[in-house]
Amino acid sequence: MRARALGLLASVLLVSSPVRAQGGYPAWKGGAVQDEAGILTTRQEDSLRTLLAPARSRGVDVRVVTIGSMANYPVQTAGIEEFAHGLFDAWRVGDRPERDGVLLLVATDDRKLRIQLGDGVLHLEGAARQVVDDSILPYFREGMRPRGILRGTAGIAEWFTPEWAAAHAPAPVAVQPAYTPPPSYSPSSGGAGGAASVAYILFGIGALVAALLGFQSYARNRPRDCRQCGARMTRLDEASDDVYLDNGQKMEEFLHSVDYDVWKCGSCGNHQLLPYPALFSGKSACPSCRYRTVVTTTAVLEHATYDYGGREEVTRNCRNCGFHDSRIVHTPPRPRPSHSSSSSSTGSSLGSFSSSSSSSSSGGGFSSGGGASGSW
Repeated sequence: MRARALGLLASVLLVSSPVRAQGGYPAWKGGAVQDEAGILTTRQEDSLRTLLAPARSRGVDVRVVTIGSMANYPVQTAGIEEFAHGLFDAWRVGDRPERDGVLLLVATDDRKLRIQLGDGVLHLEGAARQVVDDSILPYFREGMRPRGILRGTAGIAEWFTPEWAAAHAPAPVAVQPAYTPPPSYSPSSGGAGGAASVAYILFGIGALVAALLGFQSYARNRPRDCRQCGARMTRLDEASDDVYLDNGQKMEEFLHSVDYDVWKCGSCGNHQLLPYPALFSGKSACPSCRYRTVVTTTAVLEHATYDYGGREEVTRNCRNCGFHDSRIVHTPPRPRPSHSSSSSSTGSSLGSFSSSSSSSSSGGGFSSGGGASGSW
């Protein structure tokens, strides 16, 4: 009898425990952070809980969960959107009248993530896309998943601060003045004269550019006399003039940073070397050998976001003498776009399906599928 009572008590505790699995999804263990994939340290989990504490203290249910792969769970889902939707409802995230829950789900082996929104915060879809694209994916693509989760969680927690709400409050609708049609202009009123003035200006600019190009061509191709004997000189072709170029000058021509003309006197053998630097070659002068043979490359170490600056490594390599150096450059934060432009981000996909598409939902109707997804 005693054993039967103990068994009954254990069954009741098991059913009522928050760690039970629902519909094949991972079992919720009752906390704000659940690292099923094992990619977070204890200190990182504590940092996430600290970030979420202000929002959760006001009743907003925000949770962060990592899993290895969606295939590890006996749930029939089409992708990360449907899996996150079903998990959101199974865990009853945001189970209060406001329905303002938020779930950040990361499937490490699938290389996919999702911010799932409750029905009461669907207006945050644009902000969710921005967090995915600018605060999470740049770090995930650099192999820094814990840091991306921390930055993403910080961005989510910011939504529920008074400062963020004030900054993103809808602007008052301005009263548009009555439409007044523009006055029509007759030929005598100067409309045609204005168009003619613009045409004259464009013609003048074109004529000036043509004159400059013509003068440059004449200055380069005009006949030249030898400074030593006065005889007429001949310009050598590209194959013949290499004899009179040193290695640095040959490399400049190879990189198209400087083009050289060689004029040679057929009477006394004197020659003249004339350089013509390219205007937009992208090559710079080497501080060591002085030739314009330095190739500069930039590698992004840390992408800039709307809240934080980034870091880039700028490397210079001389193709002539082997000079090499590199430096770290700190870039400013990205300018924050308007709300309408940020909602059209291309780096994430929005799951748009009704709540009836989740076959394993036991909470029922807490999220209609709104949110933002990403992959890396």
